[in-house]
Amino acid sequence: EAAVVPEADPEGLLKPKAFVVLRAGAKSDDLHEVLKEHVKQKIGPWKYPRWIDVVDSLPKTATGKIQRFKLRDSETAKS
Repeated sequence: EAAVVPEADPEGLLKPKAFVVLRAGAKSDDLHEVLKEHVKQKIGPWKYPRWIDVVDSLPKTATGKIQRFKLRDSETAKS
């Protein structure tokens, strides 16, 4: 499961940041590079996530929709 939100780079430009939930027992050894290359090949080199965070779960509504605003807000709070 994954969600993507905008994140400002050091120059202030918004770039994609991905949050990924792994299956039980899955390893994230070279996950970052594999996912980046997959997106570059399937979608385009300008849309690949510059940052990838592996998380335990994604915030959801009662109906199961991912609450991306909470992911954006959590990143703003860290800065």
